[in-house]
Amino acid sequence: MAELLTNQDLDIEFQPILSLRHQSVVGIEALARPRTMGLVQMFLEAETTGRMLELDRLCRLKALESYSRLRFAEGCRPLLFLNFESSVIDRGVLGSGWLLERVKASGLEPSDVVIEVNESRVHDLESLRDFVDTYRRHSFLIALDDLGAGDSNLPRIAQLRPHIIKLDRHLVAHVDRDFFKQETIKSLVNLSRSIGCMVLAEGVETHAEVDTCASLGAELLQGFFFARARKAEQLDLPSLLEPLTQATRRQRIHATDSLKARRQQSLDLQRLAQQGCAGLQKAKRQDFDAALWELVANNTGIEAAYLLDDQGIQVSETHMASDVTVLPSVPSRRSASKVAGASPGLNPLWPSS
Repeated sequence: MAELLTNQDLDIEFQPILSLRHQSVVGIEALARPRTMGLVQMFLEAETTGRMLELDRLCRLKALESYSRLRFAEGCRPLLFLNFESSVIDRGVLGSGWLLERVKASGLEPSDVVIEVNESRVHDLESLRDFVDTYRRHSFLIALDDLGAGDSNLPRIAQLRPHIIKLDRHLVAHVDRDFFKQETIKSLVNLSRSIGCMVLAEGVETHAEVDTCASLGAELLQGFFFARARKAEQLDLPSLLEPLTQATRRQRIHATDSLKARRQQSLDLQRLAQQGCAGLQKAKRQDFDAALWELVANNTGIEAAYLLDDQGIQVSETHMASDVTVLPSVPSRRSASKVAGASPGLNPLWPSS
């Protein structure tokens, strides 16, 4: 470790961060790559030898130097995402001014830099809050990293009010096939909107992950699907525009298909409502149950049908489709959204979604 620090024996690679909405590369994350040992070994040795702060500062210094040498088209310079080893926040580093000085010495403004912090690694909440507030006052942007990978505290996120929250790869992986991950991301997106920050899905690797994260509300995307981390001289940001365009086109097609499906569902609802009410109007009161049973039996889109009076009280049996499991209770709020109902007020009959 001493030799690595003395010789600054590590390289910096950059991975792009993209916005589908703006069709652009909005940021690049700087990632340290040691030349003589593995990444995990490097940080482990720094921790065990008490030199984590030195290593963290070396990584950020090298990242700033590499970024300052990059050339971008006018008005298209992406934000620099810098990882900050969160454990050092508990060691009294706040107030040193080291990062602010190095950023200005590199010819950058604090507003060009996003500081990534993993809040779950910080035990002193007050120090973490002071850290975030201090750098926010200097116009740095703040991102909370690896959300969904560990024991992140959601109320703590609201207290820190970051500009960006990054969803960890563990949460993003196979999200297109995992209902619980989808609902978790929805909740985090809703939280982020309520506190005024953006959601970045990290580690997207497939079309399906890109499309699902975007449809759930993630504004920013990062991962192997678009580009792996590369050295500065290998960075080709314009080449990423085509995958962005394709992803946006798929989103547009998906939205159009969803609108068409909703329109068709609405037409189906109207048809079923008319059919059900017509059948009831022709039947005698004692034959209403038979009419409802026939409606369910002849329409595979209906899970259940029952009759309500004008006060919303059920006055018939509940007639379930043959392939629907019957619960030993009245329809719950959940099932009520998918069952068919009819009343003198011509309540619609709901098909299976």
